[in-house]
Amino acid sequence: MDQDERQRASGEVARELVEATFRGDVAAATALCAPDLVLRIEGVQEVRGLDGLAQLIEFNEEVSTDVRVEIHRVLSSGDTAAVSRTTFLTIGGNAIELGVGSFFTLRDGLVCEWSDYQDMGEVTRALGH
Repeated sequence: MDQDERQRASGEVARELVEATFRGDVAAATALCAPDLVLRIEGVQEVRGLDGLAQLIEFNEEVSTDVRVEIHRVLSSGDTAAVSRTTFLTIGGNAIELGVGSFFTLRDGLVCEWSDYQDMGEVTRALGH
């Protein structure tokens, strides 16, 4: 795979992972990740491994409804990708709109690191914390 194909591939993998995660598709999301995945929601949480990702997806399914993701931009270079997105969801009757910057590192075509940067204040309040 040449450099252009790798760049395109890393951006496509990142997009597919975000979309699978927020539609609640554990099998599709975990298939795009390395077994030693580290997912960081900066300032809030860190999960590790495919089981950690699956548990996070399942938790989101339990507490959120009307989940939708709008991807604005995907940028990639080699084995890294960045995704700008807005996540829409409802928690406890509260409609929430989150602007998110996500950064991905891939190894052998699979995501091994995923970091999300967002203001989780509204989500935390909706969860009663």
